[in-house]
Amino acid sequence: MKICICTTPIRPEPTTFPPFGSIAIIQSLRDIGEDVYFYHIDYHRYSHKEIEKYFEENKFDLVGISAVVSTAYAYTKYLTNLIQKVSKNTKIFVGGNLAASAHILHHKSNVDYCVIGDGEIIVQNLIRAIKENKLGDDDLSSILGITYLDSKGNFKFTGNDQKTRL
Repeated sequence: MKICICTTPIRPEPTTFPPFGSIAIIQSLRDIGEDVYFYHIDYHRYSHKEIEKYFEENKFDLVGISAVVSTAYAYTKYLTNLIQKVSKNTKIFVGGNLAASAHILHHKSNVDYCVIGDGEIIVQNLIRAIKENKLGDDDLSSILGITYLDSKGNFKFTGNDQKTRL
């Protein structure tokens, strides 16, 4: 799969502080053999035109948005709408503190999944399910630590994943 993990702007000015959460997710996906790109919007502050071009040219299978502060909602909504506009088949997941607002993200933005809590193992399990096309309600309900809308449009939270190993 072609996967991109991207950040959202979280401060008025860019910082050189490393995005540890994004780095941990990228490494966990690389550990299971995935091809992962990193798009650091928080640091580079790309223009809207540059962001649109990037996602239009790359057509990722999956984009993970690291939204570590609740004030990232408006930008996350903008980003999900842009990605879906230029790459309709791309699946989108959100992690970080904003995922606590998963119900809103699923109903008001183009978010397919939210990852709740420490996401390293959770995203590995989610990626496996997506790759194996195990996306039915029963399949998704067995992946602890995610939210999604079921086949009837109902919000689902699968519960917290307390495991530290697969």
